[in-house]
Amino acid sequence: MQSLYTERLLLRPLTLEDAAALHRLNSDERVMRYIGPLQHSVEDTAYYLQTSPLRDYQRCGYGRHAVIHKGSGEFIGFCGLKYLTDMQETDIGYRLHPDYWGQGLALEAAQAAMQFGQHQLGLKRIIGLAMPDNQSSIRLLQKLGMRYEKQVAHLGTECVCYSVQY
Repeated sequence: MQSLYTERLLLRPLTLEDAAALHRLNSDERVMRYIGPLQHSVEDTAYYLQTSPLRDYQRCGYGRHAVIHKGSGEFIGFCGLKYLTDMQETDIGYRLHPDYWGQGLALEAAQAAMQFGQHQLGLKRIIGLAMPDNQSSIRLLQKLGMRYEKQVAHLGTECVCYSVQY
C-alpha cells in the first residue's frame, strides 16, 4: 500500500496507531450524520481498523488512506478506495474533520485516490455511494466526474450510486 501526495495532503496507509485520531473523527455527530452509529471506544475503532482497512490492504492491495494535512502534520480524516465484496465494485470514500470542510481537501484527496486506482491499479470503473439527502457528498462525486447511475441498498441502507468509467 503506497502513500500518495498532493499539494496540501499526504495520504498514507492507516495503522493501528491511528485508532485514537480516527475515533475522535468517528465520534463527531456532524461527521457521522449520514454514515451511521458513532463508535463507542478507541478499542472499537482499533478493531474496525484491523477488520476493515488493514485487512483490505492484505486482501486487495489497496484500501482507505489516512489523510494528513501537510501544513500541520495533523490526521484530518481518511480517503481512498475500498473493494465492496457485496457489490463487487470499488468505491471511493472520504471522511474529513469538520474543521477542514469547505476547503477543497476532500476533492483533492479523492482525485489522488482515483488517479491511483486508474493508473496504478488499472481499475476501469469506480463507484461512489451516498445517502440521497447528503448533497455535499453528491456534489463531490459529481466534481470527480461521476454520473448518477441508480439507487442501491448497501449494508441495509438506501444509497445513490454514482460511477465513472475509464
